[in-house]
Amino acid sequence: MRMSRVQTTVLLSFLALAGCGDGGAAGREGQAASESTVETQTSEPAAAASGAEIDAALAAQGAALLASKNCGACHTMGGGRLAGPDLSGVTERRSEEFILGMIVNPDSMLANDATARELLAEYFTPMSNQGVTIEDARALLEFFRQQDAAGE
Repeated sequence: MRMSRVQTTVLLSFLALAGCGDGGAAGREGQAASESTVETQTSEPAAAASGAEIDAALAAQGAALLASKNCGACHTMGGGRLAGPDLSGVTERRSEEFILGMIVNPDSMLANDATARELLAEYFTPMSNQGVTIEDARALLEFFRQQDAAGE
């Protein structure tokens, strides 16, 4: 199922009212286990790096996760900036490793990655650690790839 830009914007706007999701103990355990598996940014954008067919089922999982973690409190997909950057086109601007790192381990990224620090200087709000596992982060990345491929 492909969401239109208006539907995506409405969904993310609604989620913005709900606030950020709970990064409870279970999420922190999954995040801690996967910290070492995510590298920092490379120069190749995620869309070009992956080059594979988009997995629609995985992208659907990513869309559901985006809603359940209330990412729309800080981000839109084509609706402009909020507390964080607009995620539309993110796979064209950032590498897969950078995107996964910011989702799974934003604290380490802010400490070790110049681009993450530049984003903090621009938005004044650090990415919150939502306790997302690497598997769930890959689903989010697939959703971003799907949206960017569709021009959303």
